[in-house]
Amino acid sequence: MLRAARLLRENAVEFNILATINAANVDAPGEVYRFLRDESGAQFMQFVPIVERLGADGATARSVTAQGWGRFLCGVFDEWVGRDVGRVYVQHHDAALAAWMGAPAGVCVFEETCGAAVALEHNGDVYACDHFVEPAYLRGNILRQPLVELVNGEPQRRFGNAKRDALPNYCRSCSWLFACHGECPKNRFATTPDGEPGGSYLCAGYRAYFEHTAAPMKFMAGSLRRARPPADVMAWLDAARWQPGRPWPADAPAHQH
Repeated sequence: MLRAARLLRENAVEFNILATINAANVDAPGEVYRFLRDESGAQFMQFVPIVERLGADGATARSVTAQGWGRFLCGVFDEWVGRDVGRVYVQHHDAALAAWMGAPAGVCVFEETCGAAVALEHNGDVYACDHFVEPAYLRGNILRQPLVELVNGEPQRRFGNAKRDALPNYCRSCSWLFACHGECPKNRFATTPDGEPGGSYLCAGYRAYFEHTAAPMKFMAGSLRRARPPADVMAWLDAARWQPGRPWPADAPAHQH
């Protein structure tokens, strides 16, 4: 991977690194982030939590836990927000900031509905999503039907709208619904704290992440609304001598709220 990244940098080719986070690396957010930033030279990063279902509502030992996933995202955010805003782009942070701005998340996991990102197999088979490459979600084959018809067909529209329509009440009343929208349907196999089925296995982690990042996100959204760069947040944190792991400064300028 490092050789490929070096070759791309030498030829001025921008690249994005997608890193899978599992039980082996979920407890090392700083190390993972700094390795990708410093060793590979990545400016664009995506982190995908590995969740392998086990039984009706559990996950394998290789999977992340909800709490571990939340700590990982918060740890990466703390590494990023103090020095890399505007220089390194992390998909989760970009999507969260878009939500604070009232804009589309730009990634299906956090959109209100889904269904546009189908999976196309080598033989032309089209499935509802790359997380649902199963017989029940086969939409057809592009050798026999145009792709646009498969994507816009009624079965696929129902699939995409179910992301919104099947939300449990616990999600509908959540303060972070505007940013999360129940996340990916593939992870909605848990029971909510009030006993309703269809909750996200990673819910506690995402709630922790959105709560932890709220103050800096408000600051960055306020900067954008004033035609200022989000990177202004770093000066605010630097002036307060903030360090990762410490509470956010309480003196954010009034216009940012």
